[in-house]
Amino acid sequence: MLQSLRIENYAIIEKVEIDFDPTLNIITGETGAGKSILLGALSLIMGQRADTKVLYNTDNKCIVEAVFIDYPDIINSFLKEADFDTESELIIRREISTTGKSRAFINDTPTKLSFLQSLTVDLIDLNSQFEITEIQNPKFHLNIIDALAGNFDLVKAYKETYSLFKTKEKALTEIENMESNQIKEMDFIKFQFEELNNAELVEGELATLEADSVLLEKTEEVKLLMEETRFLLTESETNIKESLMQLYYKWDSFGDIHPGIKKAIEKFIQIGEDIEEIALISDDIGGKAESDPEKLKEVQERLDLIFSLQRKHNVKSLEELMVIFHDYEARIEAFDSSSVNKDAIAEEITMLKASLEKQAVKISKGRKKVFSKLEKEVNEKLNALSMASAEIKIDHVFSDDYRSDGKDIINILFKANKGSTFLPIKKVASGGESARLMLSLKSTVAHVMELPTMIFDEIDTGVSGDVAGKMGNILKELSKKHQLISITHSPQVASRADKHFFVYKEDKKDRTVTHVKILENEDRVTEIAKMLSGNPPSTYALENAKELIDG
Repeated sequence: MLQSLRIENYAIIEKVEIDFDPTLNIITGETGAGKSILLGALSLIMGQRADTKVLYNTDNKCIVEAVFIDYPDIINSFLKEADFDTESELIIRREISTTGKSRAFINDTPTKLSFLQSLTVDLIDLNSQFEITEIQNPKFHLNIIDALAGNFDLVKAYKETYSLFKTKEKALTEIENMESNQIKEMDFIKFQFEELNNAELVEGELATLEADSVLLEKTEEVKLLMEETRFLLTESETNIKESLMQLYYKWDSFGDIHPGIKKAIEKFIQIGEDIEEIALISDDIGGKAESDPEKLKEVQERLDLIFSLQRKHNVKSLEELMVIFHDYEARIEAFDSSSVNKDAIAEEITMLKASLEKQAVKISKGRKKVFSKLEKEVNEKLNALSMASAEIKIDHVFSDDYRSDGKDIINILFKANKGSTFLPIKKVASGGESARLMLSLKSTVAHVMELPTMIFDEIDTGVSGDVAGKMGNILKELSKKHQLISITHSPQVASRADKHFFVYKEDKKDRTVTHVKILENEDRVTEIAKMLSGNPPSTYALENAKELIDG
């Protein structure tokens, strides 16, 4: 609730501080005294823009500060999400500098006007006969019906399912769009992959193939070379191995004479082993060096295939070609995986739809049960407020589509006169009718609905006597569970106040200033009597005022 409002240097207000009652606050005063200026200052708290025109004294800044306590839990959630500190008091302050620059603060932390506007929706509910847009909003109509039906837990659960449903739908759409964009490219990649896959490339095979190719192309030359090598190394009368061994024995006989000789002997041994190994290699190669035209053809075809693939993919090695192959393989796997994910998501969406349908039907049943109750109670209140021919009717369609709050499309329709057609409120209800309709609706659901501080700005204009008294009684009843602030010219409404504020002007030397004071006891009786008969009030008016207050 709104605990207090402090206004400094705003319009014709020099300085005003108001402490509100948690129940019914009534504000009265002469026309032009500044009652609407209080609402203007409050609109700054609600995030409306302002400029230097609002400054009472252009040499000083304007300050409007509102303190809220016992506010709805949703406010704390909203603040935490935006990284604001939460405390038992919520202090919102607006400052307008002498240059027209505006600043806004929440618990002394700067904030943007857009955030303030979003926040105060759940703190202040302004109802004026000249501007009531909430009553025209189908979402408000749905909230009223859900409040009466006790549907809030069901709707909350539905919204959670719906949010997941929309997330999955979005994910599916993204996959489908990706597939649509990639499908041509993927066909090409798959073709390239299959070509490389069919080639059955083996890491390191190119070097082997090239060696085999040379061997097969020069079989006779290689064979002769191997034979010559073996002969010179180990078989001729003066073969290298035998000559080496003779030298070895001679060197070995002088092994103790000089360290260098001993080292050379070791080298002789190593060379002998190497010659033996070369001879064995020669034997192996010579044994394999057989002329095989068919195998040579196979090797050359294999080399041609690999070189062709290297040229096609603009690489210079088999290793680079295999990198491309594995990249294609990974991309195809990812693409196929997305298709699997798509099927899984589509299955989830089907299951979520079934759940949404079940939840929506249950919610709709609860809503339809309270249609007649809402129509009956609101129509009775409209009749009590001197709108005997006025009625509301619930227009309901069960949609084929899933909406964020169910499948129901609900509108409260209105007609003001007998024989008229029920139409949307904004098309047929006047300002005064909308104000009284809003009061009737909110008072009907107040016992089951958490409402912010409600401000009613002269919604009793045009009504008097018994009707005004009934309107005052409705406000009084509504204020038992919700804080109300009502600006009124009606003595019957004013008499219902738990706290009565009087707005008046005082002419100073060089300008007019607005003040606000609390009326109690005889002052309050006198003010209501003036509202009944004029100033000075008659004895009868004073007595009548006392009766209204006591009644």
